[in-house]
Amino acid sequence: MKRINKNGFTLVELLSVIVILAVVVLIATNAVVPMMSSAKKQVLATEANKFIAAAKTLYVNENSSGTKCYSYEDIMNSGLIEKNDEAYNGSFLIEEANGKYTYKIWLSNGTNLVDGKSPDVASEDVIESSNTASTTCGN
Repeated sequence: MKRINKNGFTLVELLSVIVILAVVVLIATNAVVPMMSSAKKQVLATEANKFIAAAKTLYVNENSSGTKCYSYEDIMNSGLIEKNDEAYNGSFLIEEANGKYTYKIWLSNGTNLVDGKSPDVASEDVIESSNTASTTCGN
């Protein structure tokens, strides 16, 4: 009688390992995707606050008064912010009345949108939307 080589794994053992790994990957994916979405919203909120600060600086540097609308391109061309890889578009509205300033921002990156919010944009102010932000201060 010949002796059978018992080294190696059976087909059932290999398939069971593959099934277990597939289940682990599905569970991990369901946990990671919401965190990625939340992180992208936080990044857009942070960028929106940077753009508001740049718009304020541009407004002061131009000795502007009254209402002023800046497009995303105006801010980028001012040199106050370094160019980034995101495909942002939008506008920034600054209104001055009786020495009081109000600010609003419309900014999108193709998947998320900040729609007419005031400074101190938080990730809760960012909505998921494929709409592009207004380039004429909300119009």
